[in-house]
Amino acid sequence: MKWLYSVQKATQRFLVSQRHHRNRFFHASLKPDPLPSSSLYSGRYYSISTILNATESSCCRLPNHVKKVDLEIISRESIKPSSPTPHHLRTFNLSIIDQFLFDVYTPLILFLPNTDKASVTDVVTKRSKHLKETLSGILTRFYPFAGKVKDSLQIECNDEGIYYTEARVNQTLQDFLGHPDDQRVRGLLPDKPCTEESSIGNYIIGIQVNIFKCGGIAISTTLSHKFIDGHTYYMFMRAWAAAARGSPETVSPSFIASKIFPNNPCLEYTLPTKLLSTKMPSTKRFVFDPEALALLKAQPAAHPPTRMEATVSVIWKAAAQAATKVRPFGRQSPHALVSLVNLRNRASPPLPKESVGNLIDAAAAICFPSGHLDLPTLMGELRESIAKINPSYIENMKGEKGHEKFNELLRRVNQLADVTSEGDCLFVTSQLNSGVYELDFGWGKPIWYYLMNSRVASRVAVSETRKAGGVEAIVSLSPDEMEIFERDSELLSYASVNPSPLRFGD
Repeated sequence: MKWLYSVQKATQRFLVSQRHHRNRFFHASLKPDPLPSSSLYSGRYYSISTILNATESSCCRLPNHVKKVDLEIISRESIKPSSPTPHHLRTFNLSIIDQFLFDVYTPLILFLPNTDKASVTDVVTKRSKHLKETLSGILTRFYPFAGKVKDSLQIECNDEGIYYTEARVNQTLQDFLGHPDDQRVRGLLPDKPCTEESSIGNYIIGIQVNIFKCGGIAISTTLSHKFIDGHTYYMFMRAWAAAARGSPETVSPSFIASKIFPNNPCLEYTLPTKLLSTKMPSTKRFVFDPEALALLKAQPAAHPPTRMEATVSVIWKAAAQAATKVRPFGRQSPHALVSLVNLRNRASPPLPKESVGNLIDAAAAICFPSGHLDLPTLMGELRESIAKINPSYIENMKGEKGHEKFNELLRRVNQLADVTSEGDCLFVTSQLNSGVYELDFGWGKPIWYYLMNSRVASRVAVSETRKAGGVEAIVSLSPDEMEIFERDSELLSYASVNPSPLRFGD
C-alpha cells in the first residue's frame, strides 16, 4: 500500500476540485437481479459419491445479463481430503493482508484439449473420476482449502470439502473458443460459491469441470480472495495437475503468511466498498502479439519497458482519456493506476516460493488526463511505483509493528476514495510468467486461460497467450467508458479486440 505516499501531495490538490464527486457514493445493493434456477440447467441430477441436494443450486444464480450455455449438470458433490485434518490444525489464522482484502470470489477458467482423442464416455467416467480422486489427495496438503471461512481472522478447517460440479456442454471446445466472450464464459462457472456471495461461512473454492462433446475440458473455479491470490491458485493447480498425470513432483504449501503478517482484531479500517462495482462492468479482451509488443516496447522510455509496463501503460492512457469523456475532469483531477504486486520475491530474504495466502501489496501511480499524456512517462510512473515495494518497505510491514502501518495506509485509502469517482482508479493484476500454460493434467497443456473480474469497478488483468511472447489483457470498465476505450486508435494499433484464442497457438 506504499502507493498512497506517492499520491499524498496530489491529494490536497484534488480535494477541492473533486468535491462535486462526493454525492456519487455507492448505496445500492451489490447483488444483481437473479434468474430462476430452473433457467440455468436442462439436465437431470443423479447420485454419485456425496452428492449435494440439487435444490441448493438456487442460492446462487447467474445474473440476467449472462449468456446461457447449453449444458447439462451431471452431478454436484463435496470433495473432501482423502485423510482427515489433524485436530491441532483445525483453526487456521489468516494474515492481516487476508483480513482487509475484499470479501469476493475470483472466477478463473482453464481450457484443456483432448489431445489423446479419448472417447467422451472415457472422459466422463475414467478421467472425471481420476480428477476427483487426485483432488481429494492433494487436499490433505492444502487442508485450509477444504474448510470454511469463519470470519475475517480465521478459517475453520473442518474438512467439509470443495464444492465440485460436473457438466456436459453441448458443443465442441473448438466451436466454443471460436467466438468466446466474457458473458458466455461465465456460463461455465460453478453455481456456488459465486462472485456476489460472502465467503463467511462459505466454501473456499468452487470447481466446475465442463466436458465438451469432443472430450475437451474446461476447469472453472471461483476462489475466495480472503485467502487465495493468483500465485496461490497456480500453485494449487500445479499440485493437482502433477497428481493427475502421476508425476513424482510434489508441491508442499507453506503456511507462514500469518506468522510474518499477523492479523489484527482491532484493525480500524477496511478497503472502501466504493472500489467495487454495483453493476456488472463491460469486459473485453485485448491481445498483443509479439510483433506488436516489440513496437510498443520501442517507445523512448528511460528504461526498456517490460511486457507488463508496455501493455498496461497504453491501456491506462486509453482508459484515462475515456474517463474524461464521461465525467468532468479538472486540470488537477487524477486518474490512478493501482498494481497488485507479489511480495514473495521482493522480500529479503525471499518468502518461500510455495507460500500460500494473499502475499500481495498495491503500488499506485497517478496521471492527470486533462493534461498531456505520453506513453514513456506513464511507463516510468508505473515502474517507479512498483519499485517502491522493496525489501526495507516489506520489512516494516512485518509482525505486530506493522499493524499501525496498515491502519494508517487503509485510512488514507478511504480518504482518497471519498474524493474520487467510480472508474478513476484502474486496478491491475498480472499473471505474466506464471507458467499457467505449462499445466498438464495428463492429456495436454491448456489451450486458453481466462481470468474473470469479480466485482472491481475498473480492472485490467494481463496474462500470457499460448503463443510465446504475447500478452492478453482483460479490461473491465463502465459500459460508457468501454464504448470509447475500445475505439482508441493508439490502443488498436497494437492490440486486437476479442480475437479467438485459437489464433494464438504455439
